[in-house]
Amino acid sequence: MQNKEQIIEDEIDLRELFKTIWEKKIFILLFTSIVTIVSIVYVFLKNPTPVYQGRTYIEIGQVQSQTFGADYLDSSVNLSEILKLELKIATNIPKGTQNLLEISSNNQNKEEIKKSLEKAVEFVINRHKEKAKFYQNVIMTKQIGDIQINNNPINKPKKSLIIVVSFLSGFILSIFIVFFMQFINSIRKENSK
Repeated sequence: MQNKEQIIEDEIDLRELFKTIWEKKIFILLFTSIVTIVSIVYVFLKNPTPVYQGRTYIEIGQVQSQTFGADYLDSSVNLSEILKLELKIATNIPKGTQNLLEISSNNQNKEEIKKSLEKAVEFVINRHKEKAKFYQNVIMTKQIGDIQINNNPINKPKKSLIIVVSFLSGFILSIFIVFFMQFINSIRKENSK
């Protein structure tokens, strides 16, 4: 008999949970509203300075030898590291390529992006011209296409997503607080008996 009583005490009563939520609905609505309003104010007052991204591609030249076949003027991995160290510029090696290098730059000023990418391309081409002096059959390094600079900033906040997430977080947190307060009150009642 006592085992059955203990099982009944351990069961969760959904009606009791919904009753608690219904009784504290004003607290839940107020808390959720405050969190949502704070996030709306934050989102619309926080306008970050836009940062743009530009990129260009370089095809690494080859030295053609009659006896050894073709060899690149630079390894794309080595060239990538040199650009990172010398010019502090971001690079990426596209998958499945050995002689292609993507060079990118981020800045608030589009002209600065263009200048830094042009400087990087000029650095690589001059480097490879020096290396190519010692060979007869050379396919020179070249820039593929023009420098592309995005018109949309890369740090644009997703305002609607931030507001929805804060609303849901506020709602869930308010329910947690309600149940936590109920738990504390039940402990106080048991201790006072």
